[in-house]
Amino acid sequence: MSHKSSPVFAASLIAAAIAIAAPASAQTAQRPANETLVVTTADTLVTRHPYAESSAQMYSIWCQVYGCLGRYDYAQRKFVGQLAERWEQRDEVTWRFHLRKDLVRHDGGPGPTVADVLHSYNQVMTDPQSQGRFYLSSVKEIRRVDDHTFDVVTKEPASSLLGQLFDKFTITSEEIFKTQGGVASYNTAPIGWGPYKLTNFAISDRIALERHDAYPAKVETSPRNVLFRRIPEPDQRVTALLNGEVQIARLIPPQLVGRLENVPSVEIRRAPSNEPMFIGFSVKTKPWDDPRVRRAAAMAISKDVIIQRILFGMADRLDGPVGAQQICYTTPIDQKTPYDVAGARKLLAEAGYAGGGPVVDFFTATGRYISDRQIAEAITQMLNQAGFKATLHTPEFAGLWANVRAGKAPMYYMGRGLALEPSEWLSQYFETGVTPRIGYDNPKLNELFERERKTFDIIERCKIIREISQLIETEAPGIFLWNHQYVSGVRKGVRYVPDASGEIWLPDVRL
Repeated sequence: MSHKSSPVFAASLIAAAIAIAAPASAQTAQRPANETLVVTTADTLVTRHPYAESSAQMYSIWCQVYGCLGRYDYAQRKFVGQLAERWEQRDEVTWRFHLRKDLVRHDGGPGPTVADVLHSYNQVMTDPQSQGRFYLSSVKEIRRVDDHTFDVVTKEPASSLLGQLFDKFTITSEEIFKTQGGVASYNTAPIGWGPYKLTNFAISDRIALERHDAYPAKVETSPRNVLFRRIPEPDQRVTALLNGEVQIARLIPPQLVGRLENVPSVEIRRAPSNEPMFIGFSVKTKPWDDPRVRRAAAMAISKDVIIQRILFGMADRLDGPVGAQQICYTTPIDQKTPYDVAGARKLLAEAGYAGGGPVVDFFTATGRYISDRQIAEAITQMLNQAGFKATLHTPEFAGLWANVRAGKAPMYYMGRGLALEPSEWLSQYFETGVTPRIGYDNPKLNELFERERKTFDIIERCKIIREISQLIETEAPGIFLWNHQYVSGVRKGVRYVPDASGEIWLPDVRL
């Protein structure tokens, strides 16, 4: 098949669209059990543009369709290559990467070259729809060495570069982009080098993938076809699992786990997570521009009560932003924010609210995170008991997420996926000028981020991250609450070991 055209691929899209129009249960019944895997997702499915969405789920899917340089393997607890076969650090600001030469594009075209890497870098940095500039913010330039070798030169020493690039930086074909209509090719010819092909993407509904059998080290017992079905309501996810409509139901909230216990056809799989749940503030808006008000909010919230009564103990408390599943975690920070309602009222009085607490609007999505509405309702009550006048709003996640990214959400409950490398995501939210999500400006914190990036000794680097964590906890531009324990319901016969990312690396699944 010529790699300069895609009629066969277009035909496969049409065929897949027809197949997907049937109910998922009917599809499963018509196919051999070892061919089709149906997985639930609660996340939004808003765009086919691989650089226009910033979420753990879409990073994971695009890495498996187009391909990323590498990923973090939680089982081995190390970074492993995907499109890159190896890499080395040549000096403090130069990292050299070597691309694999054994990959075949989904349409039979050539494997990835440095031209594709440069094209992808340009797309991330210049496309008006790009949401990924933050993870390339430390990069000064990418230099071609030869067709399969390139250097990433950083603006300054960047000790966390692999954590910034891997699992996120999607490599797309320059040739496909030029010959298939530019940005339109993401809709009409989503052709890459990953272990799975995209066969259908129905906005807000589902994503269908097919195993790429020319991918090296393909495993015959990994699922041939995969369907991600968007089911935002937890009860519906559980029902779909029990009815056999899905094989993996993710993000089962604690109060529904009992429905899956003692069901012979279902196994319950649990895993810790590295998705810190937190409350973010837009600190340039009142009353959140006053650190006393932010600390009062932190003191008003009883994490332990919520973990025990709403999450049934299925969460790991966070004191500071770095949890046990993240790089550089050792022990909790030294100075934790206490639960102290009287102390919160005192701080509010010092901030000028002795006669009545500040009026605040608190936002959360519903069904995007485990028990998110119930948790937000409890937090709202706790804030009001401490003297705030808080009103809870529950918009659709897509709208809330757009406002958070633009810095227009004054107070919100959210998680940050793929938080393995703490300095990368903490910089994204709390370093001056990186993104507008929080709008925080603290010269001391900025200096700590600068030092951390230039420190390659892991012990010394982790000491600085601990300082960063303590400062953020004290100043409270965000309130860190817990890491959920991910609970999935899995049909018998599916071998799936969840990890702390919450996402699924499909080649590791066995049917």
